[in-house]
Amino acid sequence: MHQHTMIPGVVDGTVTSSVDADGNVSFRIAIRESGLRPEKADHIEIVLTRQDARALMSAPERSAPVACSVGVRLNSAPLPALSSL
Repeated sequence: MHQHTMIPGVVDGTVTSSVDADGNVSFRIAIRESGLRPEKADHIEIVLTRQDARALMSAPERSAPVACSVGVRLNSAPLPALSSL
């Protein structure tokens, strides 16, 4: 099994999920939202088809990669580069 490495710069956020009438699953992640109105936070959305969501959740501890669509909306200013500190 492939072991994933930690992604540097991980930030806190919140995740909500929804399922549409066709069974597609959407995970919306809001990040860097502390002190911001929700619409001003950065958002990442991951959308899985019904079939891919089923494949992923059938054995989450050992799933094979599945296709997804990803949307990104950045509203906040970028974090300062470490080199400028």
